Amino acid sequence: MSPDSLSSNVRPITAEAAVEALARSVLEVMAGARDIDQLARWVTADVFATLRNRVRVSTQARLAHGVRRHRPILRFGRVHIAEPSPGIVEAVVVVHGRGRSRGVAVRLETVRGRWRASALHIL
Repeated sequence: MSPDSLSSNVRPITAEAAVEALARSVLEVMAGARDIDQLARWVTADVFATLRNRVRVSTQARLAHGVRRHRPILRFGRVHIAEPSPGIVEAVVVVHGRGRSRGVAVRLETVRGRWRASALHIL
């Protein structure tokens, strides 16, 4: 089977699935359960730099309070999506964890047929 025939059988990920996967991954990175480098292909360089700074602060806070790294148990609300123009999606989802809920807002743009976050905010 040629690489071309493999790529034609792969369905592109939906915007809703991309938002949920990205939100889960970002929150796992913040909790120390995932390496931030795993997000590099999903976000722009500006978003990556902002996340790296936020992860640094989270790590320092975890160490200062003696909190161990852990994989958070997350439950997702409905993903709300708006499409301001073709190939661009703005979405928000509320993510519930133990004792805390957070809103995650994401702007996704298609780059070479794949979703990539050009803005990401954790509230």
